Amino acid sequence: MNFAPAPAAAIEDRAALRLVVSLALGLAVLRLAVLWIGAMPLYLDEAQYWFWGQDLAFGYFSKPPLIGWAIAGTTALCGDSAACVKAASPLAYGIAPIFVYLFARNLFGVRVGLLSGIAFATLPGIAFSGFIISTDPLVLTAWVGALWAFERALALRGAKWWILTGLFLGIGMLAKYAMAYFLVPAAILVALQPRGRRPVGGFLLAVAIGLLVLSPNLVWNALTGFETFKHTAANASVGQHVGNIAGVIDFLGDQVAILGPIFAIALLALLVRPRGLFRDPGIRLLAWFSLPILGLLIAQAFLSRAHGNWAAVAFPALCVLIVAALVRLDSPRLLRAALWFHAGAFAVLAIALAVGHVPFLGLTRQTDPFRWIRGWDVLAKEVEALRLADPDHPLAVITTERGATAELIYHLRDSGALIRRWSPEGTPPEDHFAMVLDLADAKGCDAVIVSRRNSLPPDLAAAFTALGPPAEVAMRPYADPKGTYYLFIGRGFGGTPESAGSCRSITRTGRRL
Repeated sequence: MNFAPAPAAAIEDRAALRLVVSLALGLAVLRLAVLWIGAMPLYLDEAQYWFWGQDLAFGYFSKPPLIGWAIAGTTALCGDSAACVKAASPLAYGIAPIFVYLFARNLFGVRVGLLSGIAFATLPGIAFSGFIISTDPLVLTAWVGALWAFERALALRGAKWWILTGLFLGIGMLAKYAMAYFLVPAAILVALQPRGRRPVGGFLLAVAIGLLVLSPNLVWNALTGFETFKHTAANASVGQHVGNIAGVIDFLGDQVAILGPIFAIALLALLVRPRGLFRDPGIRLLAWFSLPILGLLIAQAFLSRAHGNWAAVAFPALCVLIVAALVRLDSPRLLRAALWFHAGAFAVLAIALAVGHVPFLGLTRQTDPFRWIRGWDVLAKEVEALRLADPDHPLAVITTERGATAELIYHLRDSGALIRRWSPEGTPPEDHFAMVLDLADAKGCDAVIVSRRNSLPPDLAAAFTALGPPAEVAMRPYADPKGTYYLFIGRGFGGTPESAGSCRSITRTGRRL
């Protein structure tokens, strides 16, 4: 576990590192080009994250702040196009495989390091994740950086490595609280070190530095009633659906899709028949940083629910584990087949994103892989047409759910529309929009109400002095109930008419001017 390239191997190491760096950066450039050419619109979560990036804070309703900061940085450089909003994801994955190479090389040598870097960079789940902006690319980059630093700290015992581990730990928790999983296997491995050589002080130093980096977010949570922590706990909701076998099957299916079928079969075979591989300290380290996380989330899926990407932090170590095992078992054909499959899947995905659909596949609700991001521009145009039907008396926009709020704020960002998210009075906020945007700003305004249903909740309908019939908007080029919205015209929101001028404009964060 303390492998360092000998002088004779230094040239090989540098060549392998250059190859991994070239591949990682090349894929980052390819992703950016595909995003620019394909101009794929933002999914509702991505539009919400863009909104966060317009109003920098130390925390947001459902996530720590790093994703908002990252989007603020990329959009400051190249504007608010969807490609620029997503750019932090390809850039993060331009860095992560380099750490994977260094980490795997230190454990098993240059060959395994090189193959692991290539395998991780092209892993199907990583290929998909690199085209969307989410917290996963950010936390995974921090995670593999922390893995590299932690392994060096155990091997070399230098304080600088514990400091680096702590910095990566803190940065990762600013991206996603799942980074805290890192502490459990790290603590176990520290405890398993030989008596008298357990680096407890170094580990505590790393934890302290991680908490110091996270501390602004902890203060923000304390000042806002721990909204992010409460949302994270509500997502877990352990015990709500005990015996959720279907959820377990779905979760495991997602893991196969992330790993790819060849790697998934290889992992299953390794677990069924380990062939003594787990006697290797490097394999054991990888197992600690992957298998318990998967086991925990399988249990979570059984007790409640677990989304496939919740196990994302297990995959760097899992990928290296599978590669190292296949190399040790002398299975080059299987490894080559997996890497070629990953490359082919990446190419198909990139082409599909560049052209906006899967080639040779007709668009229907069942066959459209981009169904959930298609059509928001259509809804925005319809809303804007109603809002400006009388240019001298522009209407406010009131939405009834998070998705439409996020997408309309993004698509109408330069229109000056006053957009507010309605929620029943006296109920806790259900999302960031309900938490930070004051619905009272729309009081007295006439408004376009955007709803998924053709009738409004009674308390919302009663908030207007008059309410027109719904107009149906079909967002997508095929029949899709979940792509259908209803637009109402309401008069005098709050029952106290006031001048229309007060409803004319907002800031880019959605706050009224």
